[in-house]
Amino acid sequence: MKIALLGHGNVGRGVSYIIDNGKTSFIKHLEIKKILVKDESEATDERMVFNIDDALDDDIDIVVECLGGLDFPFVCISKALNMKKHVVTSNKKVMATYYDELVNLAKKNGVNIIFEGSVGGGIPVMSNIRHTKRVDEISAFSGIFNGTTNFILDKMTKEGKCFNDVLTKAQKLGYAESDPGDDIDGHDVRYKCCLTGNMVWDTSLNLDDITTFGVRTVNQKDIDFGQKHQSTLKLIGRGIKTDENVQVFVLPEYITNNDTLAHIPSNLNCIVFKSENLNVTSYIGQGAGTFPTAHAVVQDIVSLLNNEDLTIENNNKIEINNKNYKSKFYVRTENLEFFKNYIYKKIDSDVIITEPIDLFKLKDLMEKTEDKKMFVAGVSL
Repeated sequence: MKIALLGHGNVGRGVSYIIDNGKTSFIKHLEIKKILVKDESEATDERMVFNIDDALDDDIDIVVECLGGLDFPFVCISKALNMKKHVVTSNKKVMATYYDELVNLAKKNGVNIIFEGSVGGGIPVMSNIRHTKRVDEISAFSGIFNGTTNFILDKMTKEGKCFNDVLTKAQKLGYAESDPGDDIDGHDVRYKCCLTGNMVWDTSLNLDDITTFGVRTVNQKDIDFGQKHQSTLKLIGRGIKTDENVQVFVLPEYITNNDTLAHIPSNLNCIVFKSENLNVTSYIGQGAGTFPTAHAVVQDIVSLLNNEDLTIENNNKIEINNKNYKSKFYVRTENLEFFKNYIYKKIDSDVIITEPIDLFKLKDLMEKTEDKKMFVAGVSL
């Protein structure tokens, strides 16, 4: 099978290395014919081209998109699908944003679009969802979907270092981008929860309906609170099926220390599914990085080579309704007066545990405080 590889950054380089150097019987049937790069300054290989039209010639069977970003990748993927070429992508942002458009375009043209590498890096999240759904209905998922924030929170917990120092170290190690906003503000997890929910429930969730909180303002006082209460602070993505709809949200949470998620170290990810017969299953591994993600991408290519049934269903109309999700919350703010009617327990002059309130009320109170240093997290005390 002939492949056009779009992008030759961290993931793209990993994909080309695995295919060019692989010795398994499957890899030997794969050939990267074209590699799209930004311009001639990046040209290090005779297969490299600088225009999408030059990459998508008639001989190409599979287009592998590893560009990152949103608008240009959407154009490239759409063009490939319209040319009746299968697409494999590791781009969670473009898939979560344009899910319906891209899935429907693939169906219209009789080809597949698959995205194992976009959620959980090297953990085979999507294939395990497919495998489980053959027998079970998945009622809920949760997990640590972002290695950058897990690395930060883990270092703050184990070494007592401040947020900014650990973030700087994460950037030096390549775990965090120079602009880490998508990670520390929870957007990366939001994209991944959207895609996970879509696959679990055969739907197309509205990305904007996923309530999202991040860890940008966490400090050592917040970390210490968890340690004093036999809990560990983690950034968690959750999806829960209810009778009529689903709840999907991203939230820092104090996870009790007898829970597997509390013990996931460094930049690892852990995705947990709940289904009727399997009950609870956990998948742990590298959630990002050149070769773990490239491995997932190449696995998708091999699945296409093997003519596996990779059809994506998106016709199940399900809406996100987070209004009925209630929890107690840890709240640290200098403006506690805005929470005076919702105090369950006062911890310090600037810290309380709220009575159970829903996520919308929490967001409303947070906005009223106008406290940019405020930190909130779910807590079960």
